[in-house]
Order: sequence, then C-alpha cells, then structure tokens
Amino acid sequence: MSAMLDLPSTSSTHPARRRWLGGPAYWACQAFGWGGVLAATVGPILLYPAKNDLERTFLDLAVANRLLFVAFGLLGSHLLRVVWLWLLQRRRSLAGFVLRAAPWVLATAGLETFWMQFFSKSRALTIPTLPVEYLTDWTVYDYIDDFSFLFALAVIWTGFYLAVRSYRRHQQVRLDEARLVAAAREAELRALKAQLNPHFLFNSLNSLRALLPVELERPREAITRLADLLRAALASGHEQLVPLGRELETVENYLALEHLRHESRLRWRIEIQPEARTRPVPPFLVQGLVENAVKHGVDRLESGGEIVLLARVEEGGGLIITVTGPGTLEEPGAASPPGGAPLASGRTDSTGVGLNNARARLDLLFGSEARLSLRADGAARVVAEVFIPASGTTL
Repeated sequence: MSAMLDLPSTSSTHPARRRWLGGPAYWACQAFGWGGVLAATVGPILLYPAKNDLERTFLDLAVANRLLFVAFGLLGSHLLRVVWLWLLQRRRSLAGFVLRAAPWVLATAGLETFWMQFFSKSRALTIPTLPVEYLTDWTVYDYIDDFSFLFALAVIWTGFYLAVRSYRRHQQVRLDEARLVAAAREAELRALKAQLNPHFLFNSLNSLRALLPVELERPREAITRLADLLRAALASGHEQLVPLGRELETVENYLALEHLRHESRLRWRIEIQPEARTRPVPPFLVQGLVENAVKHGVDRLESGGEIVLLARVEEGGGLIITVTGPGTLEEPGAASPPGGAPLASGRTDSTGVGLNNARARLDLLFGSEARLSLRADGAARVVAEVFIPASGTTL
C-alpha cells in the first residue's frame, strides 16, 4: 500500500499571505540551502588565481552565471512550494503526489534553464573582449547539463521540503495527543473529586423516588430525569466521542427536567437529519449549548422562549449543529468575543469557561477546521453553531 501524505494546507493552516510569502523558518531553510549551493559553486572560482585579463573576464562571467543559477533556483523552488501547498489541500498517496508533481518540476527546471542561459548569453554579448568562438560555442548539451542539475536540485528540494513538513506534522500530532490526554486526565480527576460513589448515588435517588407517593408524578419524573442525566455523565466519563444520537438523549432528558421547572415558558424543537445521528461529537457538547440557551435566555425572560436544535450533514461531509435560543449578544449584531456567552440583557456573571473548554475539545479532537461560534440572529435570538469537518466521521 502506498504511503500517504497527510499534510493539511488549508486556508486555516496556510492563509494567503503565508502561502505566497512563507514564514521565518521557511526562509531560514531556503537561505541555508541555496546559500550552501552558492558557496559550493562560487567559492572555488573566487579562490582560483587569474593569470591574465581574459581569464579574469571568464571567471567573472562564471561567477555571474552561478549567481543567476542560484537566483533562478531560489525563485523556482519558492514557486514550487506554492504549487505543493495547492496539491496538498487534501490527503494524497505518495504515488499520486509524485505523478501530479513531476510535470511541475520538469516545467520549472526547463524554464529556469532557458532564462538563465538567455540572461547569461545576453551578458556575454556585452563583453567585447570575449573571443567570438566563445559566444557561438553554446550547444544543446550546455542546456541539458544545466537542466539536469536544476532538475536534480528541484527533486532534492521537494523531498527535503516534504520531509520537514512531515516531521513538523508528526510533532504537532504528538503534541495534540499529549494535550488531549492531559485534558482527559484533568477532567477525570475533576470528576473523581466531584462524584459520589455512583452506586450509592443511584440507590439514594431510587430510594427517594420510592418514598414519594405515586400521585406526585412531577417530582418522581424529576428524580428519574436527574438520574438519567447523572448516569449519562458517568457513562461518558471515559469516552472522548459519542454518537450524536446518544447525545440527543441527554439533551432531551435535560430539557424534560427543565420543563418541569419552567412549564410553558420553555418550548423546544429538534430536527436532526438521519445521517447526522451516527456522527461523533464530544459528550455533553450539545447539552452544554442547550443549557447555555436556557440559562442565559429562557431563565431571564418572563415569557420564556423556544430552543431550536438542528443538525445536518452538508454537501462536503461536514456536520453542522445549531442551537438557537432567545437573548442577545453583548453587542447586538456583532460576533461574541472568544468564550463569550449569549446575554438576555445587561451584564452577565458567566465566565465563558464552558464555551472555551468546548472549543479546546473540538480543536484537539478534530483540528483547526472544527469551530464553535456565536452570532446574533435578529433582535432577540442567539445562534450557537458547531462545525465538525468530514475527517471526524467515525468513532
């Protein structure tokens, strides 16, 4: 099986400015590599003692040719980098990349050789002391010789560039995995500190429910819903991802529990595409957004409001989840700051920790393409939107 090149080159990892101009590390490698080529090709010429003026003219012309060679090599390799970033916008096999890259390398080396020889010959024609036979003694073999060298350098440069990017990608993946493990361990530690013994807790809730008369249906239902929520929290404590369908069960239990308190003030509507139910999401991500909408919207409005939960799989395969609730952002019509929370009025005592944690989990699990954003929808509606890329399709 052919090796795969998984080197993301999207607009989020390589914005237009970085794509065309490169970064400091890239130019440091370019300077080191082409500087080495320049030193290796020009150094011996500068050290060679000229015996007469004609020989000095030949040596000066040779130095100029080497400078042109390095200049065109630097320009060509930089343009090849732009092409490689374009080819690597999606994951490719190594064989597939080579087949697509070969014509670009050949064309770049051919154009570099043509322009280098054109400028070199133009300069030679301006030197009256050069013998006529030197000006006319340029053959196709000179072109092939320069082309072969430039082509070999382009191939070596491409291999080195892909190797460096693969190494940095490997290091980034390891770092993300370490962060995810650390976050999971921290969450588990917090859960262990906060949890009672699960068996004791559920036995106590069941005993409390049994003590209530049968006719007290609402308190008995509240205890049942609470037990279901706690059971879901404990069951997902060791899972990084759960199907959206299971997450919706938790959301429905939470809304049913809140409905006992708010009654007609709390209304909700849930519309989920069938294919979206099997898509993986971090546990309690959607429930946390719904809880935010209830806490910062329905709770603060005398008339209450409606929570609308939608989930669909877009054409490109990404999962989009939206939770819409009553309320406004701090600045109506403007995007909320990182970690901000939807407000119904005035100031808020929310620290935004839940949203910040949700964004961090999405980034660690699905990469920088995943996002969680808040926006105002009209005068008194706030929409929380989650996007999970197509790469996060399996558990």
